[in-house]
Amino acid sequence: MTIIKNISLAVIMLLPTIGFAQDDTKYGDTPEQQLLCQEALSVYTSYKKQKDYAEAYQQWEKACEICPPEVNESLYANGAIFIKAEIKIAKAAGDDVRVAVMIDSLMWAYDMRMEYFPSTTRKPKNRCHILGNKASSIYKYNKSDPETAFLLFKEALNCLGAKSSAAILSNYYVTAFYSMKAINKTDKVEGAIRKTAMLTDYLMLMEYANTAIADTDKEKTIKSYNSAKANIESSFIKIAKCDEMVPVLQANIDANPDDFELKKKVLSLLVKRECTENDLFLPIATAVYETEPTAEAAYAIGMGYAKISDFAMSFKYMEEAVMNCEGCDDQLKYLLKTGQIASRLKKSNTARRYARQVLALDPSSAEAYMLIGDAIAGTPSLCDDGALGARAVYWVAHDYYSRAKNMNSDLAKAASAKMKNMEKQFPTIEDIFNFGLQAGASFTMKESGACPCSGETTTIRVR
Repeated sequence: MTIIKNISLAVIMLLPTIGFAQDDTKYGDTPEQQLLCQEALSVYTSYKKQKDYAEAYQQWEKACEICPPEVNESLYANGAIFIKAEIKIAKAAGDDVRVAVMIDSLMWAYDMRMEYFPSTTRKPKNRCHILGNKASSIYKYNKSDPETAFLLFKEALNCLGAKSSAAILSNYYVTAFYSMKAINKTDKVEGAIRKTAMLTDYLMLMEYANTAIADTDKEKTIKSYNSAKANIESSFIKIAKCDEMVPVLQANIDANPDDFELKKKVLSLLVKRECTENDLFLPIATAVYETEPTAEAAYAIGMGYAKISDFAMSFKYMEEAVMNCEGCDDQLKYLLKTGQIASRLKKSNTARRYARQVLALDPSSAEAYMLIGDAIAGTPSLCDDGALGARAVYWVAHDYYSRAKNMNSDLAKAASAKMKNMEKQFPTIEDIFNFGLQAGASFTMKESGACPCSGETTTIRVR
């Protein structure tokens, strides 16, 4: 108490020289109340600076009793800090009654802050940000009731949109997941509705997070949004199974046949999860493309036709996707897939051209080398020079598969299988002897416009 009196006395002596605002009415209706309020604020702030939150909490309570409720926003922001410290102490002591009381006080601090400071110069939607903080605390201290927190997160998210904090994005989706699971136990219909919302919300939340990351150069902020994306992705993977997704999404489309934005989200979702072998995918892709012929929609249609082995139609839309995707985020994926479809159509030089475009953007793409190998191996007749040309293509294709194998361990098994197939097509010792050649020697393919490996040099091998 001696320390507190000394601090109070020092504050009182300093007040005339500190220079509080000319208009002191916000501190109270009378000079006496104004002085006491200013003193109380200064005392708890002093303890806060010393990180003595226990004493700061005691002095903060006095400030709440003395000062007008609208005195300043920091009264409630600081109060939340002190109360959380008190909750931690009470939890450690096993005092559940104290914990409950303190949680109630924390909610009061949030509510008062929202009531008296719903908008500020720096944060016009201040109430929505505070609401997100309140929801976070509700979820933190009562995991058994995710629905209450979810509804508050939803309100905050709807208010802030792309300006939502990383915590709001992450916790909104996590509480949506646990709330959906709880509801599904008693109401399958409502559970299905919640699941549908989660599937489409995923795309919106990831878009918000990516926008926030693109708009900042602060490493801490970027890290927080990347962490939020990881949390959202973790929940999404738990529900995004094709066999469960498609019926739910189909029902949602049937209920909202004219909702174009919903169709776009559903299409993106199906593409992302590679859920393309179903009756929903191609009609949705076509509907989106007819209204908005984007690269993504063209690619989706191309993938749909590829799944039913209509490679000619697939290639048509794949090329449109490439043309409409100059410099877009999915350019590598579109180029590679278009080249693979071209290879299936025996368009060897076209396939190789797309593979070279991929390598120009990403020299480490093992898939591109696999594609070149496929393009070369698929049409040996184009390199038939009347000598060993038609067999030599297998040496060159083998070289590309070997390169892909060494670059990417995930492709090693597939590349090895293709290499073995090539080795079965190698000429015999007798074949190369008849042309005056020997194993291990260098061999250059003859120049030919049709041959996809024209002019390439390889090594002679026999089977």
